[in-house]
Amino acid sequence: MEILHTKGRMKKGQLILENSQYNLPTDTEVEVIIIVKKEGKQDDFDNARQEMQLAFKNAGITNREEILNLIKEVKQELFKERNIIEQ
Repeated sequence: MEILHTKGRMKKGQLILENSQYNLPTDTEVEVIIIVKKEGKQDDFDNARQEMQLAFKNAGITNREEILNLIKEVKQELFKERNIIEQ
């Protein structure tokens, strides 16, 4: 068994390989695994994560403990605000 890796595009239901680096075999059966990258939620999540990391860095928050302390402080503030509003 030989495993080859390359990229391609789907056009009208046909798989078209891009810049194949290999001398691909002809007239033989192959198994194909197709991974479709979907834009949307994952990209949004990745962008939000990068923005949050940059914001932490700009605020001087450099490690996990400082992030957890910030989250704890925010939760405490939200709890206090909700108690004041509900009373």
